[in-house]
Amino acid sequence: MGWKDMARVGRDWAEAKKTELLTTDNRTRDDARAAGEEAERAGNREAVTSLLEGVLPEKWAQRITDARPENVAQRQAEHDAQEAAERRTRLEAAPTNPVELELSGGETGSLSAALPVTVEERPADPADADPDGPPPLAWLVVRVEAPEPVAFGTTTLSDLSVAVPSYAGPGRYDLVDLMRRGEAGEIGWWEAFDLYLSRAGEADDTTWYADLSGSAGPAWIEVEEGSLRLDLPLQSAVSAVRLVGTVAWS
Repeated sequence: MGWKDMARVGRDWAEAKKTELLTTDNRTRDDARAAGEEAERAGNREAVTSLLEGVLPEKWAQRITDARPENVAQRQAEHDAQEAAERRTRLEAAPTNPVELELSGGETGSLSAALPVTVEERPADPADADPDGPPPLAWLVVRVEAPEPVAFGTTTLSDLSVAVPSYAGPGRYDLVDLMRRGEAGEIGWWEAFDLYLSRAGEADDTTWYADLSGSAGPAWIEVEEGSLRLDLPLQSAVSAVRLVGTVAWS
């Protein structure tokens, strides 16, 4: 924040103070008072920061500059852009496989595309073992990623993760029952963190996660050699949907 920003802070404070003094609306007066107090705090922070930058040795002053919120935000934005570019390059070079999906509920649409698919079998990790509980679970995790979000009816698809807990080879897995058994201690306890559909590549309020409470209906995954079928209720902070379809891999 330079002298221009300091001038803006002063202008904001003066405008807030003028509104506070002249308005006859109580709520507007309270909002203006709060805005003026925040402008004062911003001005004080900037004054202290500028003072430290001016009197400290260069190396220490640079640390103060680096810690400015605007500089922290800029570095984070650059880091995110670099990660997105690396992800896009990786996926554009990856082999693709057929993906067929249908979405209903709060969003609707169909998707038929060839997209990068990765498959990971995770054996049960002895380090997760509870001496007083059932053994840890093995997993199958199948992930569909798009280099750029692709149209999916009224929404988009960037990343789909399908995870099968207590994986023991091809077969049909009832996720509602597996969740109930995990909560009852009949099998290892697990969470549905790897069961999600992301429209934009980053987890946010629009990301859907599997709803395995049973109240949203059945939830199952059927695994075959080189493919799976799924029928999953998903819930985000914004809407509820049902996802059905198939994912293949080679």
